[in-house]
Amino acid sequence: MKILGILGSPHKNGGSAQLLHAAMKAAYLEGCETEIMCVYDGEIKSCIGCINDGEPNCRFPCIFDDFGKILLEKIYHSDGIIFATPTYWFTISSPLKALIERITSLEHMITYGEQSYVENKVVSAIAVGADGGVVSTISYILTVFNGMGAIIPHMGKGILTPSKKAMYDDKALMDAINVGRLTAKTVKLIKGYKETIKYEYDKNLLEEIRKELIKILIL
Repeated sequence: MKILGILGSPHKNGGSAQLLHAAMKAAYLEGCETEIMCVYDGEIKSCIGCINDGEPNCRFPCIFDDFGKILLEKIYHSDGIIFATPTYWFTISSPLKALIERITSLEHMITYGEQSYVENKVVSAIAVGADGGVVSTISYILTVFNGMGAIIPHMGKGILTPSKKAMYDDKALMDAINVGRLTAKTVKLIKGYKETIKYEYDKNLLEEIRKELIKILIL
């Protein structure tokens, strides 16, 4: 069982990164293999809408040979994906938007007689910001992936917190931990494990993960 974390922020020790690492650590403790990738680590070319060509070329793994293609391959081989992004004017960061548009190549496999390659993957998201824009940000991500056939746990979360101090906000950190736990548990449930899907407040786990974040992110 593999959970992929996708960071939509250029700040690898900022609030989005802090909460994504917390979620991924929680998923790891649930027995999942985890990996974090950042959309700012390479070029992600913009979608050119070849889905509308007379002879559609829109199919996995997309026509472009770039960093976006590497991320699409990672998504294809994952059972669950957790996105984490700052809120940029009521929505996600632009490289993350470019990636999501390119994920159309996985969903569009239904045109070729297959199922959407996103179908039944578990997708959660963390959106960080200091104002109400986090609501529209998280809504965009979860609406898109619901439309692509993904399974959305009940804790895909917009988190209202000052980004640089997110990991010191007990509620924000506990919410992120539960995003990771519930994503992992939902994957396990699909795989046939017996799991209870509910939010849990675990102060000891919160402090344990916070200590690890301080070491990992050098804060």
